[in-house]
Amino acid sequence: MRHSKKFIVAFFIITTSLLAKANGEVNDKKGDPSISGTISDIESKKPVQGVTVFISGKGQDKKEFTTDASGNFKTTQLVPGEVTIVMEKKGYRTFKKEGILIKEGVTLKLNLDIEEDDDAGVFHQLFRMLDGD
Repeated sequence: MRHSKKFIVAFFIITTSLLAKANGEVNDKKGDPSISGTISDIESKKPVQGVTVFISGKGQDKKEFTTDASGNFKTTQLVPGEVTIVMEKKGYRTFKKEGILIKEGVTLKLNLDIEEDDDAGVFHQLFRMLDGD
């Protein structure tokens, strides 16, 4: 009788553990690293929508995404290690930041500024002058 009680208790513990794992309640490893943040205009400090953000690194699939109306972005499923972030938007200077360290299980939060491209403004003014505006 004693052995059957031990068997029932062991069976219950193993079954509960397996069900919890299947439902995602038990996680033996840390979560995938991710990066999130906001991109703002360097002068006005207002969020910039539509900035294309590229993340790349050794052993890392190149990720590409765009900021929302609030200038926010988030990417998940990164590989731990060093990455490079490049931000591009028409009318703004391309921003590149290398050597950003991504650690397992950590969400890196970045608040980045992007600067208007003065050259784009000069060309825009030149075209307006040529068009007679």
